[in-house]
Amino acid sequence: MIAGIIYRRAFADLKLNFTTQLMTTLVVTLSMLLLLSFAMFSYNLKHFTEQLGSRLGIVVYLKKNVSQEQIPGLYRRISALDGIEEVNYTSSEEAFGKLEKYLADERQVLEGVDPGFLPPSFEIRINRAVFNIERIRQVAAELRRWDEVSKVQYGEEWIDRLEIFSSITQKAVFSSGLLLLVTAAFVVANTIKLTVYARQEELEILRLVGATNVFIAGPFLVEALLQGLAGSVLATGIIYGVYHYLQLIMQQHPIFRAVDILFLPPVYVAAIIAGSILVCVTGTAISLYRFLRL
Repeated sequence: MIAGIIYRRAFADLKLNFTTQLMTTLVVTLSMLLLLSFAMFSYNLKHFTEQLGSRLGIVVYLKKNVSQEQIPGLYRRISALDGIEEVNYTSSEEAFGKLEKYLADERQVLEGVDPGFLPPSFEIRINRAVFNIERIRQVAAELRRWDEVSKVQYGEEWIDRLEIFSSITQKAVFSSGLLLLVTAAFVVANTIKLTVYARQEELEILRLVGATNVFIAGPFLVEALLQGLAGSVLATGIIYGVYHYLQLIMQQHPIFRAVDILFLPPVYVAAIIAGSILVCVTGTAISLYRFLRL
C-alpha cells in the first residue's frame, strides 16, 4: 500500500518537475559517460597489453654437441617447468631456412655456408607472460644452468621497459578511476542536493502534517534510482554507438583492421549501472538527512 503510494508520488514528481529531473539525469549521464569512456580505455589497454605479452618468450640455444636423441628429453623437461604454455623446437636446418627467407634477395651471402653453423633452439612461451615477467626471469636463470644449454635470450631490456610500463599503467588506471568515481559522486550528490533545497518548503509541510520519514523520503529515493538507471543506461547506449561507429570506420581502412577494439563485458556494464544507482540513491539520502534525520 505505502509502496504503491510512494511510486505514484515519485512518478507524479517526475512529471511535475520534469525539467529539473531531466537536468539531473543529464548530469548523471555525463558523469557515467566519463566513467564508461575511461573504463573502455582501461579495458582495451589491458587487452592490448595482454596481446603484446602473448608474444613474449624465451629462446634457448643448445650446444653443438647435443645429439638428436637428447632433444625429446629436453623437450619434456622444458614442458614440465611451471608456467610453460608452449614449446617449439627448431633444428639447425630449419633455422638456416628461416634465415634464407629473411634475407630474401640477399641470400647469396649464404652460399657455401654450412647450415649447421646455426645452433638448434627451443622457443618457449610463458603463460600470461606480461603479468608473469618475474617467472620469465626465473625460467631463464634455471635454463642457463643446464649443461645442454649454450645461451638463453628473452629480451631483458625490452621486458624491463614493459614491466615499468605495466606498473605505471596499473597505477594510473587505479588513480584515475578513483578520481573519476569521486568526481561523479560529488557532482551527482550536489545536483540532487539542489533539487532537495528547491523543495525544502514541501518537505517541511509534509513533516508538519505528520508524514513519516519513509513516506517523505521514499519518492526522492525512487526518483534517484530511476535517474541513476536512466543516466547510466543512456550513457552505455551512447558509448556503444560510438564504439560501433568506430568499428565501421576502422573496417573501411586496411591500416586499422588489425587493431582490435573491444566493448566492455556485460559484468563491467552491470557494475557501472549498479554504481550509478548507488551513487544517486546515496547522494539523495545524504541530502535528505538534514531535513528528515534519517
